[in-house]
Amino acid sequence: MDAERWYRIRNLARLRFCLLAPFLVAILAIPCKAQASNSFYLLYRQWQAYDWPEDLPSASEVTRSQRGLGWQQQNSASTFGIDYDYQPLRIRTGEPAHNGHLHRLTFGGDWQHRLYRVEARAGVAGTSNMFKYRDFHSDVFNGRIALFRAMDETSPLSIGIGGDHRFGSFRWLPRIRWKQSNESGHWLLDLPVLLKWQSPGHRWEFRVERNGDRWATLDQTREVESALYLREWRTELEYRAYDGRRAWPAVILGVGASVNTRVRYKDLNTGTEDLKLGDALLASLRLDW
Repeated sequence: MDAERWYRIRNLARLRFCLLAPFLVAILAIPCKAQASNSFYLLYRQWQAYDWPEDLPSASEVTRSQRGLGWQQQNSASTFGIDYDYQPLRIRTGEPAHNGHLHRLTFGGDWQHRLYRVEARAGVAGTSNMFKYRDFHSDVFNGRIALFRAMDETSPLSIGIGGDHRFGSFRWLPRIRWKQSNESGHWLLDLPVLLKWQSPGHRWEFRVERNGDRWATLDQTREVESALYLREWRTELEYRAYDGRRAWPAVILGVGASVNTRVRYKDLNTGTEDLKLGDALLASLRLDW
């Protein structure tokens, strides 16, 4: 990697970090109002194969899965966590400028202080050859951020703004957040990205969520630098089958579907491809300690 390229990447990374750092520092610096609890998880998620969106003789199904692990510390005012996941997304047609092995490592959390709430995460996301050969470009640095203000100290309604890659390229969108607990369970509405319900006792959980992110990519020869954008609407119903005892983890089973899944990436022959993979069922297994 030449000096000019490395200097450009370093400056861009410094700028992005400077934008997120104050919020992350605030999350860590606020004193705990209650004893913190720590948790660790392992996750496996498998999707039904996607049918290729075009009728091409050489095209085959697109397969996708996800392995993840993470750690989180939570108290009454804030949460902080570190998450890693690996998603093989195997596109076996054309000449994709990526190898389909997507790695992502992020850290961050949320912080609540009086009327204000901050959610911020930062990290790196890219294909496996980028990390194997330590050949990075600026798209490897990633993050998301949101800031909310409640209507008053007793109101369940907050308004705010958030920026992320959930809808493709990074963009800022207005957000409306509403949270309520009653005899039917715990409700969280965060428009336009999330609807979540938890049953009393947290035995059941249902989510409709907008997912999307960017991974920096390199082709096989590591000459073409580009990025892959994967976004979808995901709905999932989870059931806590076992609560966990001592060293035994809690077991959470999930079923759901990804709807309107789209992927955008560079093809060495045809240029930028923006394709709808369609809808697919999914199943998940999560272990919580």
